[in-house]
Amino acid sequence: MENNKTANIGKKIKAVAITFIGAGIFSQGTFYFQEQYSYRIPRILYPIYELFGNTGLAISMLILGLALVFWAYTKWKNSGSKAGIFGLVAVSAFAIFFSILFFTGKKATTEELMKSSEENRSKGIEKMNAMEEPDFNNAEVKQHFVGFETLLQERKKAFSEKNQQAIKASDEAYISWTEKSAPLIQKLQTPKEKQDFALYLGKLTLEWQEVK
Repeated sequence: MENNKTANIGKKIKAVAITFIGAGIFSQGTFYFQEQYSYRIPRILYPIYELFGNTGLAISMLILGLALVFWAYTKWKNSGSKAGIFGLVAVSAFAIFFSILFFTGKKATTEELMKSSEENRSKGIEKMNAMEEPDFNNAEVKQHFVGFETLLQERKKAFSEKNQQAIKASDEAYISWTEKSAPLIQKLQTPKEKQDFALYLGKLTLEWQEVK
């Protein structure tokens, strides 16, 4: 059981890495429909550039990027993880790369984009870890977070007692709790509140994953 869990975690890590590479190639390819002073071309696509020029290169990079994301999705799915979570990972990857390309105006390499995305991810995690529970003036949301604390204590107890049945039950309860988060965030009034909710939810997710 432990080996399967480790293997699934490995699959998810690989899937995330492949997703970011695919998003980087795709986003960079969107700029190549216009001629550039220089190009960062994946070695496998160099013959296409020689035959069809920058337009062929752009199209092939879009196809390759999407193919990599789809491949990452199959790995994610094989790990038994939910498609919805992968969707959030993929959207985040594309958002990070496009924001870097558009707002810096730099035709960065995939390696540079990966480095920047990792720095942004680390800063985001630091920001989430430093958060205190936001006050949304909403009793339902407040009770939702109280419910998480109850689940977290039950999970810690299950792991301390090495009770596999209780650990499995806590995982199922946490999934159910997570599914209730989506409709709650829609009840918040402002984009700032929704952003704070999402960030705090990320912090709680990290706390949950740290319990072993």
